[in-house]
Amino acid sequence: MDNLCIGFIGLGLIGGSLAKSIRHTFPDFKIIAFNRSEAPRIAALNDGTADIVCEQIDMSFSGCDYIFLCTPVEYNSFYLKQLKGIIKDTCIITDVGSTKTDIHETVIENEMEVNFIGGHPMAGSEKTGYDNSSSDLMQGAFYAITPTKLSDKNKIDELVEIVSSIGAIPIILDYAKHDYSVAGISHLPHLVASSLVNLIKDNDYDDGIMKTLAAGGFKDITRIASSSPVMWQQICNANSKNLITLIDKYIDSLQEIKKSLEVRDDTYIQNMFAKSKKYRDSF
Repeated sequence: MDNLCIGFIGLGLIGGSLAKSIRHTFPDFKIIAFNRSEAPRIAALNDGTADIVCEQIDMSFSGCDYIFLCTPVEYNSFYLKQLKGIIKDTCIITDVGSTKTDIHETVIENEMEVNFIGGHPMAGSEKTGYDNSSSDLMQGAFYAITPTKLSDKNKIDELVEIVSSIGAIPIILDYAKHDYSVAGISHLPHLVASSLVNLIKDNDYDDGIMKTLAAGGFKDITRIASSSPVMWQQICNANSKNLITLIDKYIDSLQEIKKSLEVRDDTYIQNMFAKSKKYRDSF
């Protein structure tokens, strides 16, 4: 692969980790980075991750072969529009957002399908910010790649190669299928974890015995409730249609469980546990 110029818009946990991964894997690539706050820019420059850092999005990004949009999902579309008049014809803009529909719709509206390939690294942490980013974060993580109808196959293949080279596992799929899938395996679990924690908080005894007794199992299934409230509110809003569909299905499932407990249908409960065990063990 020829030496490339890679741009980063946003140097948080994911943007910083991707930049560090690419720097580690492709030391000769040129990396240009923008971040609204100064501290991550200085850190990326001082630790050698970035060659150039910018206080604003300007013509510094005009020579980029790839630009990663690594800001919160509601800002990516804004920056995409800013880049439209700056990038060269062969540049590919990609993103790392947890939802893809909004950004793909913006791409279509702005006639940028040739210059866009969506992305979503399925990696993260309860911790945030550049200080917590790591070149190892993408190791073994699935990385969804969502091309447009006009994406060039050679560019898709090249992005797949970059993703594979940093240790992630690329998987190409339609953006609508991506959003419904992550609503089920990521976004709904965050809602469930948070609501379960609040259920215990609101129903605990005055002496807090439930909190005291909460051990491995409860902590495991509610770990993600410690994630950023602002970020997850934004993600849920961006994928609300799919979430509402799956919440309705989940409520129906809980109602069936409740009914089976009311009539002491032991067979239903046992089959539910057996079915879920078999499926979970196949992961």
